[in-house]
Amino acid sequence: MKMLNVLKVACAVAAISAAAPTVALASAQAGPPTGVRCRGNNSDDIMVRVGPLCVDKYEASVWSNPNGTGTEYANGSPRYPTTFPVNGNWTVKLYAMSKQNAGPAVFLTWFQAQQACALSGKRLLTNAEWQMAAAGTPDPGLAGDGVTTCNTNTSGPRPAGTSPNCVSNWGVNDMVGNVQEWVADWIQGPGRSPGSSGITNNWSPGVQAEATPTYGKDSIVGLNEAYHGESPQLGGVGDDSNTDGLPAGIARGGIWTSREGGGVFALFAEHTPSSLNNATGFRCAR
Repeated sequence: MKMLNVLKVACAVAAISAAAPTVALASAQAGPPTGVRCRGNNSDDIMVRVGPLCVDKYEASVWSNPNGTGTEYANGSPRYPTTFPVNGNWTVKLYAMSKQNAGPAVFLTWFQAQQACALSGKRLLTNAEWQMAAAGTPDPGLAGDGVTTCNTNTSGPRPAGTSPNCVSNWGVNDMVGNVQEWVADWIQGPGRSPGSSGITNNWSPGVQAEATPTYGKDSIVGLNEAYHGESPQLGGVGDDSNTDGLPAGIARGGIWTSREGGGVFALFAEHTPSSLNNATGFRCAR
């Protein structure tokens, strides 16, 4: 009987020991513990809690110094230096900041956005995480109103956080309109590479998203029907010839001219991750 009890105790200890690494790994992947305040890298780098994540409150700006000072790379002027190239293989570090009133960074590839987040101790949001963070953001719907809500019907992008009513339920600013945002995910896309006639700043609102009528016609552009299956709700977007095309990076939310095509379900997937333009920025999470 004593030997049996010893064996039971030994088995119980072994089971607890074996389970511990799994529990620790799950905690590490889940993000910061509930109740812990989200903090950026300094007082100007503002992050907010979104479920288990810390998400940049504002669209990212890119700086030469980690504290958000020095050279700011916004609106394509100045251009990113050759030491921070389009393929992301940097030799000099640049840093992403969630800084109110800064210009949202554009004219950068997915690779540059990914590395700017990583160098700041953060990462790009996944597509699903972006969707979660955007919940509750006012959507222009059929009105295309960019004046009182989000920047979806104006002449250009605004500084981060200057559309005071364009805030999600989680307190994240500018998830709709202003500049569309790279997320971490790639999909099989139309296969348009930089320099081809397909890389333009096109936005094609009017495709009905599978959403409640509240959100109207959030635009879904670039999904490949040969890969995802043709959907009547998406208007049969895509064509079979793209099956062997290059991957597409996903950008979310719409831009300053999207009108009703911008929204929390707006998705743009016509550009390769190596493309860049004046309408695509990003934000980070940790």
